[in-house]
Amino acid sequence: MIAKLNSLAKYLQKFNYHEYDEVIKIIKLSSVLGVDYPAEEIDKDGIDEVLKYLDENPGKFIFLDNPEGTEKRFGQKNYREMPFHYGEFIEINNPADDMGWDVIIVPSSSEVAETEESEEGEAAFVPAGHDLIPVGYVPVNDNQAEWTKRTKSKKRPKGKPAPVGNDKIILAPNGIVTDKDKKDVEDFFDSMWNFKKTVWL
Repeated sequence: MIAKLNSLAKYLQKFNYHEYDEVIKIIKLSSVLGVDYPAEEIDKDGIDEVLKYLDENPGKFIFLDNPEGTEKRFGQKNYREMPFHYGEFIEINNPADDMGWDVIIVPSSSEVAETEESEEGEAAFVPAGHDLIPVGYVPVNDNQAEWTKRTKSKKRPKGKPAPVGNDKIILAPNGIVTDKDKKDVEDFFDSMWNFKKTVWL
């Protein structure tokens, strides 16, 4: 099965298909003992709904597709080095992008991550049962006029649609976040036009 997934991943990568990343995620998660993936998902639409769900159902498994020190783009041309762990709840789906709800783990808590070797490199994750609690979120810029202005091209004259609802949940152990954590997260996202000011709970 893994060999077939590897072949599919190489094919998708050749044509730059977005699904390549999803196949790599499946391969990595398949290497983590005790994790069944693809997992049964529950839709939680909007930040208020998902925060309420997490309050009632803490400690859900987190897959870290971009651990601290890796590079990622957030709708920008250039990759940026991640000063914190970034990942998703694989069991909690965000209908805004039909993927797991995105999470940021405060920089001072990088030790919560564990890793397992897979055929596509290390799989980084936070096991179920952790004490990470939402302490804030980074809202996306939902101004369609600005998205049109900044993303329009010959191929896409109306620009990209604003990714309304694709917010990022910030987590900290036992809900404790330091002033430095707040500054690091704010400094990272404040320079990007496609996000609004970070909201702390």
